[in-house]
Amino acid sequence: MKTVFDLRDKQDDEIYHAIQGLYNEPLQVVKLVGESITACIGCWSCWLKTPGRCAMKDEMVKSYPRYVNSDTVILLMDTAQGFINHKAKAFFDRTIPHYHPYIEMVGGECHHVARYKSYPDMVFLFDTDGLTKKEEQVIEDYLYRTAYHFKAKAYRIVKEGSLKLRTLEERKAKRQSVPFASSKPAEKLVIYNGSPRRGGGNSALILKKVVEALGDRVEVRDLKESGKWEEWAESFQREKDVMFFMPLYVHAMPSHVMGFMEKLPASEGSISFFVQSGFPESSQSHYLEAYFEQLALRLGRAYLGTAIKGGVESLRMRPVQAQDQMIAPLVKAIENVVHEGSFNSTDIDRLARPIRYGKGMGILFNLVGKKIINFFWDQQLKANDAYKQSFDMPYFS
Repeated sequence: MKTVFDLRDKQDDEIYHAIQGLYNEPLQVVKLVGESITACIGCWSCWLKTPGRCAMKDEMVKSYPRYVNSDTVILLMDTAQGFINHKAKAFFDRTIPHYHPYIEMVGGECHHVARYKSYPDMVFLFDTDGLTKKEEQVIEDYLYRTAYHFKAKAYRIVKEGSLKLRTLEERKAKRQSVPFASSKPAEKLVIYNGSPRRGGGNSALILKKVVEALGDRVEVRDLKESGKWEEWAESFQREKDVMFFMPLYVHAMPSHVMGFMEKLPASEGSISFFVQSGFPESSQSHYLEAYFEQLALRLGRAYLGTAIKGGVESLRMRPVQAQDQMIAPLVKAIENVVHEGSFNSTDIDRLARPIRYGKGMGILFNLVGKKIINFFWDQQLKANDAYKQSFDMPYFS
């Protein structure tokens, strides 16, 4: 079965007929528009309370069986601000239930273990109007990367007279392709907290320490407060120094962060980014860094750089003193932006280690590290009386 998921704002039947010409069998079409895809809130219910099942009650949940039972899914997406738009990003974020919280090492990087025996090939069609060639490459590389982690082959439908199907190939994102700039010390740094978690999370814990260190030299705004987006997007034009601080979500920003970024106008000033992730290796975040480099150019702001710190998911499991030790270098990096007008390159390089694991560390991880991490998840499942269901495949038929 081949299923089209149409995530675009303006949908038309003609494109389905054109895509039909690429295949020799009927297509099933699922139209997901408006508010039919709720942004993931990082509640982990699909991992720890109802394994494999999302806690949301929306049209996206109804689409899960169609996704996992297809041999090919074709995703029609809009773009905005040089990237896939927030609705398309929400679709990817909401696929988390199809994978386990358990971790395995693949090519020197951590991957979530597959819940299902096989997954559909992923075919992407997105509008290139208004995109630079570099932005188009960033999107294409990101989509390949997503399919790679989703245990799927990746293809793109391109318009070259007629529609043609093209195989996507791996192109590893390069770290810091655009040089980090510097600016004057910041009178006030406005930090947008991009965590989707209700009731706080690791980002909130880190940013609390940042506020304690910098006082009125910093202002933190929580992007979960969507009712303030219009006001903040308008004030963005007057703010000289801005930072986005967020967790990594499916190799990019959480979808609600993209929703806010779509509203931002070009304006003068500096912009910087800080990405923290549960995966320990920074290579997982390079695809998002590649986009942020282009976003800074699009917004006309001085790009102060992207700081990346992996292995942060363990933060809340540590004693308070160990938490403080882990948070301290992150706070120092942001202090440098405020007091010096730039990231310290040595500190940023140190935060980013490891970039990717070598063979020796991969073997060690498989022998020891994986058992420790998976033991943690097992204990969480048992605490929620969900361990017996941990390997359920609820949407497979």
